[in-house]
Amino acid sequence: MRIIILGGGFCGSLIAKELDKQKDIEVVLIDKKEYFEYSPSLWKLLLNPGNHKKYLVPFTRFLRRTRLITTTVLQVTPKFVETETEKLAYDYLVISTGIEYPIFLENTKNVITVKSGVEVVQNSDTITNAKTILIIGGGLIGTEIAGEFATKSPEKHIIIVHSHNRLLERNRKIVSRYAKKFLEEKGIKIILHEKIILNQNGTFITNTKRTIVADMGIWCAGIKSNPWFMKKFPSSIFTGNNALKVNQFLQLDGYPNIFVGGDITSVQEEKTAANAKRHGNIILVNLLRSIKRKKLTVYKPCKKPMIISLGRGDAVLTYGVFMFPGFIPAVIKLIIEKINIKGLYLL
Repeated sequence: MRIIILGGGFCGSLIAKELDKQKDIEVVLIDKKEYFEYSPSLWKLLLNPGNHKKYLVPFTRFLRRTRLITTTVLQVTPKFVETETEKLAYDYLVISTGIEYPIFLENTKNVITVKSGVEVVQNSDTITNAKTILIIGGGLIGTEIAGEFATKSPEKHIIIVHSHNRLLERNRKIVSRYAKKFLEEKGIKIILHEKIILNQNGTFITNTKRTIVADMGIWCAGIKSNPWFMKKFPSSIFTGNNALKVNQFLQLDGYPNIFVGGDITSVQEEKTAANAKRHGNIILVNLLRSIKRKKLTVYKPCKKPMIISLGRGDAVLTYGVFMFPGFIPAVIKLIIEKINIKGLYLL
C-alpha cells in the first residue's frame, strides 16, 4: 500500500506525520523543500530576517519511515506521479500543493511577495534600505505587514493601496475600521478603491492614474490556483479559477483514491492554516477508513476565530459578531504559533 503526499505544508505535513506511524503503509512525501515552513508568520522576517530558522522544521525531525523526495513534480495522472527523476505509482494520493502568489505587473523590479522565507530573506537589504514602501493589497497579509512596519520601523513611509472600499473586506466592518484607525494613527497612508496597474521602475500607477513613488513594493493582492501538473485529468475536476473540485469527503471529484486539502481545494472558506489543518485531519481519517472500506467522514466548513496581527503588541480577535482587540489577542496568536511549530517536533 503506497500513499503519496504532494506538498508538505500544514495539511500534507500533518497527514505524513500520522501515517509515518503506520508500519503497513509506504508513505512518500514530495516537496521542493526539505522542511515545513510556518507560513503565517513569514511577514515577521521582513524586519527580522535572522529569525528564518525559527519558522522551519526539517521533515526528518518528525518523519522516520516516510520517504522524502525533494524535487519538482512534472505531472500527475490517475495512476502515477512523475518527478524529475522517476515515476511512482500510488494506491492513494493526497494533493496539498497550495496556491501561487503571482505579481500581476509586467515590471516586477523591486516588487516582492511574502510567499517563502527564502524570498523575504534574499530581499532583506532592499527592505532595510527602503525609505518608502508600497504595500499592494490590504487584505489579511497586507494589513499584518503594515502593522509590523508601523510598530517596528516607524521611520519608514508606508503606503497601502487596496482595490476594495475597506481593509480586510471579508471581515466585519468594525474590524476594518479598527485596523484602519490603528494603522493611520501610526502614520500609515491608506488608499482605498484603487489598484496598482503599472510599475515604472519605482513609480507605481493606479487605475485612476495616481502616481506613487516608492523604493519597493510588497505584493499582497491576490492568489492563484495553478495545478498545471494535472493536465491528464478531465477539465471537469477544475473550477473556473482552477481550484480542484472536491466532494464532501475531500476526495477529488470522480477519483475516490485521490484526496485534496489546503488552499487548492474548491471548498468555500477562508484559505488559512487552521482550515488546512482541518482538511488534513479529515483526509487522514478518510484515508484509513477507505483502506478498511469503512464509511467516510464528512468535512463541514465552518467559521473559526481569527486573529489579525497589528504589529507585535496589538491584534484583533474576531469570531462571528464578536471582536476583541488589543494586547491579549497578540499574545494568544504568539502562543498559537509556538504550539503549532512545536507540535511537529512531538511524536
